[in-house]
Amino acid sequence: MTAEREAGAFLNTPLWIPQSAAVAGLAGLVLALAFSEDARSNGPALLSVIAALVFAALEATDFLPLNPSPLQSVVCLGLLTALGAALSGGGPTLVVSGLILVPVTSLFVLSENADLALKSTSLIGILFFLLFTGLPVVFSLLSIGIFAMMFWLPPVSLNTIGERTWEAVNTFELAAIPMFVLMGAVLVRSNASSEMFTAARTGMGRLRGSLAHASILASGIFAAVSGSSLATAATMGRVAGPEMMREGYRPELAYGVLAAGGTLGILIPPSIAMIVYGPMAGVPVTDLFMAGIIPGLLMIAAFSLVVLVWSTFDRSAAPGGLPVPLREKLTALKGVVPFLILMTLVLGSLYAGFATPTEAGAVGVLGALLISFARKTLSLPQFIAALEEAVMVTSFLLIIAVGAAVMSFPVDFLSMPQALVTFVQSLDLSDIGLFIAIVVLYLILGMFVEPISMVLMTLPIILPVIEAAGWDLLWFGIVLVMLVEIGLITPPVGMILYVLSGVSEGRVTLGQISIGTLPFVGAFLAMVFLFFALPDLVTFLPEVLR
Repeated sequence: MTAEREAGAFLNTPLWIPQSAAVAGLAGLVLALAFSEDARSNGPALLSVIAALVFAALEATDFLPLNPSPLQSVVCLGLLTALGAALSGGGPTLVVSGLILVPVTSLFVLSENADLALKSTSLIGILFFLLFTGLPVVFSLLSIGIFAMMFWLPPVSLNTIGERTWEAVNTFELAAIPMFVLMGAVLVRSNASSEMFTAARTGMGRLRGSLAHASILASGIFAAVSGSSLATAATMGRVAGPEMMREGYRPELAYGVLAAGGTLGILIPPSIAMIVYGPMAGVPVTDLFMAGIIPGLLMIAAFSLVVLVWSTFDRSAAPGGLPVPLREKLTALKGVVPFLILMTLVLGSLYAGFATPTEAGAVGVLGALLISFARKTLSLPQFIAALEEAVMVTSFLLIIAVGAAVMSFPVDFLSMPQALVTFVQSLDLSDIGLFIAIVVLYLILGMFVEPISMVLMTLPIILPVIEAAGWDLLWFGIVLVMLVEIGLITPPVGMILYVLSGVSEGRVTLGQISIGTLPFVGAFLAMVFLFFALPDLVTFLPEVLR
């Protein structure tokens, strides 16, 4: 009975206690921005920001006797923000702020009494407009959500924002994110990438384009230990890029391969994107991890096939390899074995049901630390840097989740997903037609938004469509991860392209990298449609291991 009373007491804990953590986090973010170095250097601008915060706080607590309308509130906050912009950056900053705030506010006001179709179109247009202006994704989502609450919904308590914030992060599965991020951050600093590349290079031997094939294989292995596309691209770019350039590889092929290899980071488990998708779609993260193995291996094979065809038809793009003695190959494998054992233990404990994703991530962190300290490849400053990276990446993902949750409140309140399902059904699209439309949507979004943000902001709207179509949510999770990964290597804002351009230290231009990725983007799309035609390639392994 005591245990039951304790459990009941825990379940009856007032929500304001855990929600206060979310409020404190958002308040800390605002204060960090307000008192940043740039803000402190301009006293008048800082005062205007503080005035705007005070105004918002007074209105939120109903202390203002005027009880302003939503439009009056936005105008007051806009004027205070414009004052800060003018004081900090002068006329140009003021003009830019006005060009963003005025059309967004006007569109919300004009569409206040419009029908649902026009409101939905306005919301999508505002979202793309804000993203195009360069406003960070989280602030774009938060702005849209709050403005929609103010202008389109009946009076909504500001507590709603706190509740949505808490709900967005109150998911046990999300606790695995910092564990896997920290494991990857430690292994990135443990010289694992160079040893994996060396092992893959010796294994390829005399094969033409052996370094390119080795880069793909090493990227796949490293993706399995880091779980990060950007970390995979950056580390392999530093290790393999200079080697291929010295060997006479064409820059387009050399860095196109590295860009493609980087996309394996969130496809081959463990994957942060899968951890984010699982709770939102109601799919076990373990099943997603298992489902990603075969597609990941097939993507490695597809990229290698691109290299083979490229180097066969253009023999100047990649030189021939040199034979390597068997003893040297076996020696090179020694450095990779500890990392492979670690990943086998982490993923094996997951698949066998011995550990949850969070527990498996904790085991991975412990194993990564033991390997790194035993090999003396991780110093204390590097360990601290890994902790900082884990905190920053986790915070970034969670604040994006908060922004998406706030935006989804008016979307759900107005029944936009249900209206979208009805609209799609009225089009009477075939399965392939609907799938092509979804692929095009994510290709367009991938040009402006990074992968995790895409997953978080599109799933509340797209999931009802997928369910209405009768598609397997486990299968769609893997396809979704592949689609958002393509955005990392498509211009104009493919993040991996810029990462590789930076680590190349002038050896190759951004244009050359972009051209080099095109054949691999084609291979990516071909595999996406292959998995659409043969979904069992995705769902086979989870069904066998259940």
